[in-house]
Amino acid sequence: MAMNMRRRKFLKAAGVVLAGAGLVEFGARTGIRPSKRFSVKRPDPDLNAFLGDIPESKQDRAIMRMSELDRLPWFERDEAGMMRLAPGADVPPILDCHTHVGWSLGFGADIDMTARSPVAYFFDHEIPQNLLYVQMHPTVSEAEKIAQETKWSLLRTPERNRTHTAANLLDEMNRFRHDHAILLPIEIPVHSRHLEQTRRGEQVDARLVSFGGIHPRRWSDEKEAQLAEILEGRVRGIKFHPPFQFMAPDAPDAMRMFQWCAENDVVVLTHIGFTGREPAFIRAYSEPERFIAPLRAFPKLKMIFAHTGSRARFPETLAVAKQYRDQVWLEFTGQPVPAIKQLLDEYDHEKLVYGTDWPFYPLCVSLARFLVATEGREASRPAILRDNFARLMNMDVT
Repeated sequence: MAMNMRRRKFLKAAGVVLAGAGLVEFGARTGIRPSKRFSVKRPDPDLNAFLGDIPESKQDRAIMRMSELDRLPWFERDEAGMMRLAPGADVPPILDCHTHVGWSLGFGADIDMTARSPVAYFFDHEIPQNLLYVQMHPTVSEAEKIAQETKWSLLRTPERNRTHTAANLLDEMNRFRHDHAILLPIEIPVHSRHLEQTRRGEQVDARLVSFGGIHPRRWSDEKEAQLAEILEGRVRGIKFHPPFQFMAPDAPDAMRMFQWCAENDVVVLTHIGFTGREPAFIRAYSEPERFIAPLRAFPKLKMIFAHTGSRARFPETLAVAKQYRDQVWLEFTGQPVPAIKQLLDEYDHEKLVYGTDWPFYPLCVSLARFLVATEGREASRPAILRDNFARLMNMDVT
């Protein structure tokens, strides 16, 4: 009887998630906008729009594909033909504050975190594009494929997810001088196992360190105790993802979680902004203005804004960060060279931290953009690539 009840409960939850994923896919295709307040104009899907203008002084470095990065002075190919940092490249050791290992849900098979294979990234950087100076991902086809995979992930683990292993991440880390990486779990509303799988990934190598993760829904004393147990004896940080967790930062349960984090000196690394490929109701969860409420309510709250608003909300995210400089650190995964330069010009260098969002992005793409953006400002690299985040999290990475 109990087993049948559990099975019915799971199938009901699975139906809800599949229906939700179907809505996401439908929204991605149609651009539905249920709210004037949070509506946005959809970006041009024409890939030619993302070839961009290359500064005349940099035209000799026009990189159109990831496989061309060895034209830059910091990169070369190893004996096996794999891209890596060149010996003697002026790049300090890196602490990557934003990575993920693959997840499986529901009936999906677990992922072997020790398995080695070619990595199937979510975003294809072999599509011709102005790789350093323009951000075009996800493309329409990439967004549709992710939606399709998500829709069925409760029933089977996508083949691509099976390549997002700790062993594959470590291989790239070795080639690009990443001494440590923070693994970020994303706990969805039902039948999530990503925290568990992230912890298994962490066990593969001491250079991998996991954040905590919890869903804020129905926040309670029990949830507080659960999160305290998750973080006991560990780096005191959690991952919050409004679109994947279907909860805005100013929602009552999220506000209660942030209050607990502020009172217990727990740093929140949060997704903010969106690319524009998402349906409107998903985008509404991560509008930058919705982060003002928790930052204003809890002056001790510390947040890292991942992606600095992504492709569609960079200026708005930077504006919120400037309003709460004492509380906000900026991480700029996915941003092209011009945006990174703007952060270097307008934001405190001690409040910038480095992440890659692997396996959405290969490590080399994020690193190439950062190195080009910081030419002439090489003295800022150690702080942004490593020291700022280590100091924020009280991590000893020497």
